[in-house]
Amino acid sequence: MTQTIYTNYWIDKQNDIRKEHASFKTEEEAINAIERWWEIKGENHEDIKQYRTNTGALEIDYGFEHYFYRIEKREIEGQLPAISYKLKTPKEIEAKRSQLMLDEDYFLFDELPEPYRDRLIETMADAQKVREWSYTDKGVPVLKLKDI
Repeated sequence: MTQTIYTNYWIDKQNDIRKEHASFKTEEEAINAIERWWEIKGENHEDIKQYRTNTGALEIDYGFEHYFYRIEKREIEGQLPAISYKLKTPKEIEAKRSQLMLDEDYFLFDELPEPYRDRLIETMADAQKVREWSYTDKGVPVLKLKDI
């Protein structure tokens, strides 16, 4: 089954970097995810401009000469990743922390307060991807767990 989705990319023109962030059912969800990401990171961008390209992509200029977001409409087979999740038990959390030797200043997704978890799910749109990171006590991603 084919479906239309909207994928967020962060672009660094100077260094020729294009990072895929997440995909969403609607363009509005994709825009909201970018705004939520800024909220998580504590960034307040005032001079935001949106441009529609000739190919139909939406580019979001947030005031940096070389950086911008791009939302592209595309077709995929299958479904988007699940966004629902079941919290891990305290024992599962402690076992994972021990396995990773996670510093007390960093937190697993399941340890974060619900509002932070909600914002991360809204931003990453993938219940598995949110568990691949460690976070500050404010829900800011710090390190990928595979890199610890």
